[in-house]
Amino acid sequence: MNARGLFLGLMLTLALWGCDSQTPKIEAIDSQTKTLTCSLNGSPVKIEITKGSLDAALLYEGKESKINLLEVKDFYQIIMRFDPQIGQLKINKMGNELTQLKSGNEQVVACLNESR
Repeated sequence: MNARGLFLGLMLTLALWGCDSQTPKIEAIDSQTKTLTCSLNGSPVKIEITKGSLDAALLYEGKESKINLLEVKDFYQIIMRFDPQIGQLKINKMGNELTQLKSGNEQVVACLNESR
């Protein structure tokens, strides 16, 4: 292959690489104030996230707990005081799924993401 053909092939590859319109744009979960409403153990749970902060509030069964969100590769781990009824929680990057790990079982539930 000559240099011109190699150059054109490289340019075409770079152009196509930058045109991935199918990939959804994911912004940081704290990019704006929002409330995530999900279900946990059959009861509603709300996670209130303040813009610009990974500190949040978890409202569950009439109690409010202060939590922190730790950004991991493709999700946010919820850091909170351990509660055996809740187990460990994490939120996906889009903020529309809550994963609960309790007693070795993993359960994923859908969340409603309300931005304010």
